[in-house]
Amino acid sequence: MVRRILALTTLLLMAQVTFAATMQASVDRKKIGRSDHVTLQIRYDDMAGFSSPDWSVLDRDWDIINQDQQQQISFNNGKNSSYTDWTLSLVPRRSGTVLIPPIKFKGASSDPIRIEVSTQSTTAPTSTDNFYFEVEVSSGTHYVQEQIIYIERLYYTINHEDANLSEMTVADARVQSLMDPKQYVRVVDGKRIGVYERRYAIFPEVAGKLVIPGQRFSARITNRFNRLRGTAESVVSKLIELDVKPIPDSYPQAPWIPASKFQINETYSREPQNWTVGEPVTRTMTITATGLSSGQIPPIPMPEINGIRYYPDQSQDDSKVTEQGLVTTVVQSVALVPTKVGPMTLPEIQIPWWNTLTNSVEYATLPQQTVQVKQGTNIPPATSNPPAPATPMVESEQTNETSSFNDSKDSYWKPISLVLIGTNLITVALLLFFITRRGSQTASPRENKAANTQGPNTAQLWQALKKAARDNNAQEIRDALIRWAGAESGRPMSSLAEAEAWLNDVRLSTALAELDDTLYSKQTNSAFNGQGIISLIESAKKQERSKNEAELPGFYPK
Repeated sequence: MVRRILALTTLLLMAQVTFAATMQASVDRKKIGRSDHVTLQIRYDDMAGFSSPDWSVLDRDWDIINQDQQQQISFNNGKNSSYTDWTLSLVPRRSGTVLIPPIKFKGASSDPIRIEVSTQSTTAPTSTDNFYFEVEVSSGTHYVQEQIIYIERLYYTINHEDANLSEMTVADARVQSLMDPKQYVRVVDGKRIGVYERRYAIFPEVAGKLVIPGQRFSARITNRFNRLRGTAESVVSKLIELDVKPIPDSYPQAPWIPASKFQINETYSREPQNWTVGEPVTRTMTITATGLSSGQIPPIPMPEINGIRYYPDQSQDDSKVTEQGLVTTVVQSVALVPTKVGPMTLPEIQIPWWNTLTNSVEYATLPQQTVQVKQGTNIPPATSNPPAPATPMVESEQTNETSSFNDSKDSYWKPISLVLIGTNLITVALLLFFITRRGSQTASPRENKAANTQGPNTAQLWQALKKAARDNNAQEIRDALIRWAGAESGRPMSSLAEAEAWLNDVRLSTALAELDDTLYSKQTNSAFNGQGIISLIESAKKQERSKNEAELPGFYPK
């Protein structure tokens, strides 16, 4: 009994092995063009019923434009056989070697198949009574990196579903979509015809032959009154070949700018007659180009000018995509800081570009500009001397009075006069001290308010400057330095150049130029150290005090 059970089990296992279904995959061809389709057939050696494999494994490299399924069962010599066939029409999504991966179903799996996809179509353009293409391309001579407009229209005269247009790719060129696929109705010869429209801007990257492959459209007919209902149809547009020329020999030694329109203009943040030493002026230059992307527009050249420092800002790009092509605007700003007084000439700027409409060189020009730079109104003259101290003047008056007493004929009054003068001076000094102290303590609220509105004193401003230097904050250092220098000098200041002129130190001028560069340049200056400015100011102050002490007369001049 046990032997019979084992034998029966063995037979059942052998039957399962014998009748395990298999899958085979085959294609009608292994070399196709970019817009061609390949027919894939999958055979499963059993009945699949209403189920089918998971076709999503094809989505990475293929578009399924048509799909069909057939099942068959037959009896021959007492044996039955059955199979299921799936037939798919596939269009590649890219060029090169493209893999059809293994297809799996109920434990069975097919072998992978490699397809060679070329950039050119091997299928002649086709059309049917229901679908046909119309293609337009920019006319005239074409140059490398020039914008070429490609317009594609697919006309249809019948209801359909599962519409599919192949993806636009062109070898050795950059492709920019100008619009989402548009669908509308057009009347042709009195008949209403549906239209699918696409537009692209094509920028060839190399000179020579440019091949725009034919595009494929496929769909399934759904008109219930047509005998072709449910039938899949496919049409291919004609292949386009263009001759792309290199950069002309007549073009100057400059960046290549092929455009149908190219303009430049500029504005200044301050009138040319109102420039001041040390105060930045923003120069804004705007380029507008038709048929170029922002990456094709080079930076505007800035000639060096003696007496002006440049601090470029980051440019701003804006490319608008229209149905007629790209329209790009580039805004380039630069801060100009005059460093000396007098008239200055900003030279003319010329940018060569190639007019693709006239096939000739043209120049976008910024005209020459003359500006007048003035000295700051609050900057003291460089040769001004510090005012004489008040104390020696008082002592001088005292000496003169003493001399008058020495000339007195009566020597009896000399010691008495000296005592009286000394006593009076001490009395006056004490009186002034107490009056001043009492006045500060008993000041009216209005006076106290007025005193508070005068702002921080010089010592507080100096501490604020030192704190900004410790924080290494360039903007706060600049602002605090201007405020402190104005308070210290007794002359309100509004620019760093005024403070620089008042401090009048060569090494400090270099440090302040580095401060300006840190503020106005977009490149981070990691070596900037605000503490160095404080050290230089303190050194300059010590030198100035030593000079003043050497120049002051003695308390009792001989």
